[in-house]
Amino acid sequence: MRPDIHISEPELSKAAHLRRAAKKCVRSVWFWLLMLSPLAFVLRAAAAGISGFADLYNRSVYRILSVIWTNISGIVPFSVGEVLLILLPFAALGYIAFVIASIVRSKGQRLKKLFLGLIRPLSAASLVFFLFMTNCGINYYCSDVCTQSGLKLREPSAEELYEVCVYLADKATECRSRLPEDENGVVVLDRSSMQSSARTAINVLHKRYDFIPDAYSIPKSVMLSRGMSYLQITGIYFPFTFEANVNVDVPDFTVPFTMCHELAHVRGFMHEQDANFIAYLSCIYSGDDGFMYSGYAEAVRYASRHLRRADSSLYAEFQTHLSDGVYRDYAFDSEYWRQFETPVAQTAAAVNDSYLKHNAQPEGIKSYDRITDLIVAHFYTDIRQSLKTDDTISQ
Repeated sequence: MRPDIHISEPELSKAAHLRRAAKKCVRSVWFWLLMLSPLAFVLRAAAAGISGFADLYNRSVYRILSVIWTNISGIVPFSVGEVLLILLPFAALGYIAFVIASIVRSKGQRLKKLFLGLIRPLSAASLVFFLFMTNCGINYYCSDVCTQSGLKLREPSAEELYEVCVYLADKATECRSRLPEDENGVVVLDRSSMQSSARTAINVLHKRYDFIPDAYSIPKSVMLSRGMSYLQITGIYFPFTFEANVNVDVPDFTVPFTMCHELAHVRGFMHEQDANFIAYLSCIYSGDDGFMYSGYAEAVRYASRHLRRADSSLYAEFQTHLSDGVYRDYAFDSEYWRQFETPVAQTAAAVNDSYLKHNAQPEGIKSYDRITDLIVAHFYTDIRQSLKTDDTISQ
């Protein structure tokens, strides 16, 4: 005969108390926020391991979320993300002071207050990670622009690189000749309508490349742009507000390209070479001389670096196609960035390199330079044939 098991009243009370505490924990919002972190890891694993998952997510869930939130954050002219980042340290210090004061006042519940003080920021971090993954992290595993556009990459010869560079240089020089200069002979662009022009430029690109979505808000100028320059950052996509944030302290001619680059990120193109290429296309097809010059001038810098490594004599010959005005702009830009060559900037570059490598871009910051492959492919697919046709007509 099995003996009766006797549970004392204190033990029963303790067990009931533990059950109630467990139920209360499960019902707590902090518990469910913590559960978002493992869910984010599952989404990342699915994006990386299941073919087509990231593309499907990008075209459906992300598209809906991004359009809604960009239009909400677009109601105000300033960057909501910048304001949040400015307030974050003060909020953190305030929270620490609140937790310490709460522990000191609660003599009989100090352990509980300490636990809550720790679990809340952990839950907040879990939410941040989940939002990062849903608002941009999955998109790192999407098909690249080359695949979606049908462009065929090629390994160009030095002569082909030279042909591309000459074309880009001639177009940059042509656009530059129609733009005003300041007293130092540096190009000046109208910044008053630049943000809306950037949105128009990339939205118009949707008609040419339907995989590039439209209907998004304008890029945002950052108030602390000088601080971004100290980190050598020209722009950043803030995924928690779906905002394209742009450093506007930099030389005029670089801003349109950066604006379009960040708007490409907002549209779900997270790889840096893809965002660069979309920025280039947006600029050159915009019909705006300032934007066209920005696109061609930036493309020249990327492509010419490849030419210089391939053939130094062809590189020297190509340089004759750039006007003195273009050289003055490049010199002004180099002088601007030289003042920010500090250990802080080096650290920021190393962090960015590590971030990109951790997010499906094994080349890190070198991936920006891969735009040249796309520019060359675009030239021989879409441009060179039209140039031959124009030559035939003119003859």
